[in-house]
Amino acid sequence: MTNPAKNPYEHDALGKSTSASDVPPRRRRYFKLLGAIFTLLMVFSLSLFWIYGTDTNHANRNSIWWPERGRNLTPPTATDITLRRDFLDHYAIYTISERELNAFLDRRFARPEEALDSFSERSPANPEIIGKAIGPLGWVVTEDTVEYSYSASNGGGHHFYHDTNTGLTYQDSAYW
Repeated sequence: MTNPAKNPYEHDALGKSTSASDVPPRRRRYFKLLGAIFTLLMVFSLSLFWIYGTDTNHANRNSIWWPERGRNLTPPTATDITLRRDFLDHYAIYTISERELNAFLDRRFARPEEALDSFSERSPANPEIIGKAIGPLGWVVTEDTVEYSYSASNGGGHHFYHDTNTGLTYQDSAYW
């Protein structure tokens, strides 16, 4: 039966030992390996969530820690920047004057040997979306919103929605 020196709860109903010291060494290594793999997967998943699933706030473009291709799509004079990064996209809300935004767009999206006049290419916001929130950051389109849309040389699309009264700008950039 049971050994009186051992705790009777260390045996199952069939009298087999259930203490941790009686688990075969191979099984212990297996459980440790599974625990290590699970921990690494959790750390990796939480890191991806931190990078891609959260918004970051920045006083200006100098504090953005993203790779250059995401950072160079934000105007250098933008302030009070909120960013969200996706796998192949990024979204931003920031404050900038329309003149500074036009100067940035003219430099950034001009084709080689061609001048760009972004101010003349702007269009009013689609009347169907005025008063509605757009994009994952929930920016609300106002009656004073104008839209700028450009394609990059790699096929990525970039949309800038700018409120001419407040200077608030919503940016939706997709790059490949």
